[in-house]
Amino acid sequence: MKHLFNAIITVVTMISFTLIAGETKEVSFGITGMTCQGCVGKVSGILDNTKGIEKYKVSIENKNCIISYDADIINSEAIKSELSKTHFTISDANYKKESSSIFSWIKNIFN
Repeated sequence: MKHLFNAIITVVTMISFTLIAGETKEVSFGITGMTCQGCVGKVSGILDNTKGIEKYKVSIENKNCIISYDADIINSEAIKSELSKTHFTISDANYKKESSSIFSWIKNIFN
């Protein structure tokens, strides 16, 4: 019985977080000037300390960074501004995909 109760609490908690989460957007920035893993570390360090960034992938080979972020917390212009602190050349945003939680979907109905 205790395991069933814990499972129910876990499911309810996960659903609550999904409903509360904001709209997730994905954007790609070209980054010119990265030559080594230290450069990747510099970009990663900036993104690790930027609120609203959910996940990212920095690629030396593709000379870019693909970032998923919470649009309720940060926007692509602010992300580009943060990336510019690395002193690499950052291209304009290229939007990949958008997904939203049920909460964001409901909120958009009433806006």
